[in-house]
Amino acid sequence: MTPRKYTNRRYLDALEKKVLIFDGAMGTSLQQQNLTAEHFGGEQYNGCNDYLVISYPEAVEKVHRSFLEVGVDVIETNTFRSNRSTMKEYGLQDRVVEINETAASLARHLANEYATRTTQQRFVAGSIGPSGKLPSTNDPELSNIAYDELVDVFREQAVGLIQGGVDVLLIETSQDILEVKAAITGIHKAFSETNVYLPIQAQVTLDTTGRMLLGTDINASLAILEGMGIDVIGLNCSTGPEHMREPIRFLGENSTLPVSCIPNAGLPLNVDGQAVYPLEPEPYANDMYEFVTKHNVRVVGGCCGTTPAHLKLLVDRLSDYQLPKTDAPRRSTPQLASAMSAIAMRQGPSAHPDRRALQRAGIAQVQAVAARRRL
Repeated sequence: MTPRKYTNRRYLDALEKKVLIFDGAMGTSLQQQNLTAEHFGGEQYNGCNDYLVISYPEAVEKVHRSFLEVGVDVIETNTFRSNRSTMKEYGLQDRVVEINETAASLARHLANEYATRTTQQRFVAGSIGPSGKLPSTNDPELSNIAYDELVDVFREQAVGLIQGGVDVLLIETSQDILEVKAAITGIHKAFSETNVYLPIQAQVTLDTTGRMLLGTDINASLAILEGMGIDVIGLNCSTGPEHMREPIRFLGENSTLPVSCIPNAGLPLNVDGQAVYPLEPEPYANDMYEFVTKHNVRVVGGCCGTTPAHLKLLVDRLSDYQLPKTDAPRRSTPQLASAMSAIAMRQGPSAHPDRRALQRAGIAQVQAVAARRRL
């Protein structure tokens, strides 16, 4: 693959020197503010968190500041659903670029403010969530979008985020591997359109069985995505750290790219009709520290249910951690992937010593039989 060029690689430069810590949950943090329809700009937009950057940016700013105050390195834009497909629900499909650019500009301003105040580098990740479609399925509603149209959905969102000044584009909570490919392709088209080239971080979501919603395992995800011009690969959301251990171990041992892990605060529980995330700050921080020190994870943070208290403990735990001076792992064998799994492309027959010994023994036995027949 041709080496990528970057207009801004501050994020990657920092990643070579330290573990980067993302912020925590935007959605659950906003819910705690008990916002009304008026805050969202009226009943037609009620519940559209992403529109708050225009209708009531003070709410989003409050969340950003709460995480910047505890020392995180990266804040995510409030744009998880800010694509044409999902914003159509609110009649906002023609304001996608405006919403993304506004959200990115807000986060950029705050990141710069805290970087100046504390002399700690702060970064902005442009959050790109799912489109609401599952193009790999046969469902007449969920798959009724052409691949090129899906690419353009993500291209449009990425343009807004780039124009707003993000440092890295973050594809997250991905459940269909075909949609992830469309998102990456769309981002590269946005780079060409804006002539701004940034790092890409792609994160898939796995269930408790270790697979994406439509069955793709972590081996296939890695084989498919790491050759598509991304810079960081990882997991986020879904199960919480406990059920991420095996796929994170696999990525840490096999990925040629830096690995990220941004889990929920555990598996959500339904309490009186509300989603409650049970994992407390201390066990969360302990799990994340273990992933960094044992499994080569280079980017950590929090997804649904994680609070400033969760991230404060994580920042404290990693404050003195020094990256080991080791090269990134490299796959010894190329992988061939389907949409579900991947296999190693090994040439046969194997050159294993035991196999050669068996072959020699077989030849010797044939020669002995031939010799006896000649007697």
